[in-house]
Amino acid sequence: MNKIVNNIVFLFLIITLNMLGSRSDSQLRSLENPDKQTMRGESSKRSDKLLEIPRKKLNMRLYTEQEQKIQDYINSKAVTISIIALVGVYAILIFVIVALEELMDETEFNNVSVILSWIELGILIVFILEIAVGIYAWGLMKYYKDKWLILDTLIILLSLFFVIFELADQKTSNVVKVIQAVFRFLRIFLLIRKAQTFRRLTTISTISTPAEKIVRFLLELKEVIELESMKLDIDYCIDKIGSNQLYQMGKLDEDNAEAMGWLNQSQQGRTDVRKIVNNDQQQQQKKVLANFQKLNIPKRVLEILDKQHDDLYIDPFECDKLSAGEGLVYLMLFLFEYYNLYEVFLIKPKIVRSYFEEVTKGYIDNPYHNRVHAQDVAQTCNFLLNRCKFIEIGQLDEQDIACVLIAGAIHDYGHPGLTNAFLINSKNDLALTYNDQSVLEMFHPSQCFKIAWKNQKANIFENLPFQKYRRIRESIISMVLSTDMAHHASELAITNSRVTSPDFEPYGKDKQRLMDLVVHSSDVSNPTKNFQIYKEWTERVLTEFWSQGDKERELGLPISYLCNRYTTNMAEAQLGFIDYVVKPTFSCVQGFLPAFEPYFDNLDKNKTQWQELIGYYKQQLASIQPQ
Repeated sequence: MNKIVNNIVFLFLIITLNMLGSRSDSQLRSLENPDKQTMRGESSKRSDKLLEIPRKKLNMRLYTEQEQKIQDYINSKAVTISIIALVGVYAILIFVIVALEELMDETEFNNVSVILSWIELGILIVFILEIAVGIYAWGLMKYYKDKWLILDTLIILLSLFFVIFELADQKTSNVVKVIQAVFRFLRIFLLIRKAQTFRRLTTISTISTPAEKIVRFLLELKEVIELESMKLDIDYCIDKIGSNQLYQMGKLDEDNAEAMGWLNQSQQGRTDVRKIVNNDQQQQQKKVLANFQKLNIPKRVLEILDKQHDDLYIDPFECDKLSAGEGLVYLMLFLFEYYNLYEVFLIKPKIVRSYFEEVTKGYIDNPYHNRVHAQDVAQTCNFLLNRCKFIEIGQLDEQDIACVLIAGAIHDYGHPGLTNAFLINSKNDLALTYNDQSVLEMFHPSQCFKIAWKNQKANIFENLPFQKYRRIRESIISMVLSTDMAHHASELAITNSRVTSPDFEPYGKDKQRLMDLVVHSSDVSNPTKNFQIYKEWTERVLTEFWSQGDKERELGLPISYLCNRYTTNMAEAQLGFIDYVVKPTFSCVQGFLPAFEPYFDNLDKNKTQWQELIGYYKQQLASIQPQ
């Protein structure tokens, strides 16, 4: 009979080791990288019809303060580790009992087994207390939502019965011994389950962003509930977080509808940083001027770029006029020379000129999303790089600088003057091509890389080593994707959490995220500039929006935020834009670029001017209302 018992024990041992060794990789991956696996995963594929389901109110038990404290204590890392250790001791105890029973004669074993049984009884009592405290803290029904806990309790109670039975000096049959050994060994499965819980606990503790913690918590909560309506609610929450729609409005109140519509458009550096820019400014300027003269750049344009290439207040409209529409080309030629980027790309200036001439041609003559906007964004990127010292704080090398400038220049290439929402709702070919995901932001870099590889005379990437090209391509695409307003709120929240984190590394693991924000903030930077230039851009962008609204009205599509020319007050819209988008964005920028602080006041100054114009635009709206 002992052989039978031993065979059963070793059979369970093999099963246990196999289960430990074959831990699901997919589960571990979902824990290790929830940002990619969860937040951008299958949750975004839920049907839009689900969004129309009324959210059911959940009848949930309200816990007392004492019960909540006990819950926190039970879930604490210290208690979890202690229980795991106790289960481990119990597992060792089982193997010791089995081994001694095989090695000792019956009399010797009976003497030793009494001591071992008392130890086992003590461990089982601790497990009983754990269950009792858990039932008290969560309630009976809530505690046993996890059906495995029912099996745990049954195993513990039966094991306790057999131990007490044995200590009572009752003679046990061979069948009882077999059952007793089996129930003892089933405790090993508790070790597996507790260990997995501990692995989840330690993994979650390394997640740095609140959004990731919330998604992880929701997924774990879903595993232990049965009510389908609650699962739908959890899916809804995960979908909103995972698709970056947490801040999108459903039904907005009248006061905030247009302001919040902007959100729905689909501290420190180191003192030992390496400077990229040549400190001898006079020599650098002479060299730049000489090279531009060789390229026959208009003298007036060259003078403006020489003095204001990193100035927030440069007038992009004047530059475009003086350069006969080639302002973007001249700006990029100037900056490539200024930062010595020709040597980085191993190309001549004529290649750069050809490339950005093709890029400029690809910009459609929209009121807002046009070549002047591209020039303005690229130049604002340079303002943040140089004047605000991101080059030093982020320890950017020439390759990083090139990526930021190129991303700023191409970020709206081929923009049709329509939003992602319109393209998706109208089933446009671009939306179908890019599966409704960041449609234009996918399109812009795709076309600009094609320009290079389809025209050798304009291929600025041709001479780059493969790995360097891959890194540059990935970095540029990341920055252009960051300009999608659908991701604004969630990505800004994550960046804010990193900027204020103790392990924030602007020159290391956080560098790409900050480069993304530099391009994105430059794209929405108009309210930080002189009011006249800002107002010009505002009139242009709303003209473009209203043209889209007219198309939506004609096609019977929902009219997008700020796209209804009969209801959008230009001044009120800009107040919302500043408060809900621009201020939070540049507060974050100022967190790692303190040199931006003097320019932050422009937001309040411009806001005051818009407030004074609210009445004027109300009268203007009243005069154009349809009969």
